[in-house]
Amino acid sequence: MSKLGDFFVRWFLNARRLFQMLVGLAFLFLAVAGAAVSFSEWRFYRMAPSMGLARFSLIAGFTVLLIIFALYSFLKARSIK
Repeated sequence: MSKLGDFFVRWFLNARRLFQMLVGLAFLFLAVAGAAVSFSEWRFYRMAPSMGLARFSLIAGFTVLLIIFALYSFLKARSIK
């Protein structure tokens, strides 16, 4: 019975790791999309500087936040014991 219990514990830990990795990948995908939008906003600002940097800075800040969430998820997936 102990071997069966150990199997389920290992399976559960691996499932948690996989879930955290998938969450990290989702955040990373969203961060890449945010970086692409930030780049296009930057190019738009360069053509029309009178529009200001508010929209670019909001998108870039959100992209940085998504990168932080992705890194945290990857670190959490590594630390599950």
